[in-house]
Amino acid sequence: MLDILIRGGEVVTPQGCGVYDVGISGEKIVAVDKAGALRADENARIIDADGKIVMPGGIDPHVHCSWHIPAIEGVPAQLTAPPA
Repeated sequence: MLDILIRGGEVVTPQGCGVYDVGISGEKIVAVDKAGALRADENARIIDADGKIVMPGGIDPHVHCSWHIPAIEGVPAQLTAPPA
């Protein structure tokens, strides 16, 4: 039973990036599968993540990933730093 279904986002995992659905039950991620594969209950909250980046399990907004996150086609890469 899924309480929340995040559909079709560019999902970042330790294995790489791809378009997937993410299923959440209670407070836990219970499924990550190819886009369109997961089905939600009629009362589930559906989030359309098309064109968005989804990082399941990412809690701390300032993290140092131990894996390479490839650039997403069509999204310009830009790194900025705060003024000194």
